[in-house]
Amino acid sequence: MPKLGKQVDRFTHSIARLAECCARVEGQYAASRLQLSDILLVYASSFLSACAKWEALIEACMFEAACGRPSTRPGNFRHVRFRSRQHLRELLLYPNRDYLPVQSVKAATEVTALLINEGRPISGISEPNRTHLQQAGWIRNAIAHESAFALRVFREKVPGVAAMLPNQRTPARFLRSEFRINPRQRRYELYFAAMSSAAREIRNSWE
Repeated sequence: MPKLGKQVDRFTHSIARLAECCARVEGQYAASRLQLSDILLVYASSFLSACAKWEALIEACMFEAACGRPSTRPGNFRHVRFRSRQHLRELLLYPNRDYLPVQSVKAATEVTALLINEGRPISGISEPNRTHLQQAGWIRNAIAHESAFALRVFREKVPGVAAMLPNQRTPARFLRSEFRINPRQRRYELYFAAMSSAAREIRNSWE
């Protein structure tokens, strides 16, 4: 498996490509080559892809920190040793989990803390990025599940949604909405930036 730093580089590159995709469809929409419904679909699918890549990165970093090359940073010591990544995976999935509990930074840090001092390097994510990542999870759930509960959580907990017109309060429209004019920035860019920043914080906490 690639070193933790290389995994972070691949992740940030993928996030940048997704951001470029969203920017390109805006250009197509401005040229009347796409309908609004088309670009909203791109926003939603791109955000789901980014969240899936983030969860995969968290899992990969956890495994690399626990089983890969040791960190030379002071305090980054392991509590236990595993003979293989497969052994660790079997332990974390015991007794009958279908997936690893890394859907939130808090959960991932708690799991990692069982393996590595203070839950490093996941615990290296800053509080502002943790806040944005939590919001990203609520947005992701509203897109993926489309349940009344997920939509209610999205509308009540994600900052900025309540200020939108009632018929505009959907995840895709929210991600497309602008929250800053100069320089111009859309909501999806805020969350993509937080993911990339958090990934670099993980790398800097370990390597």
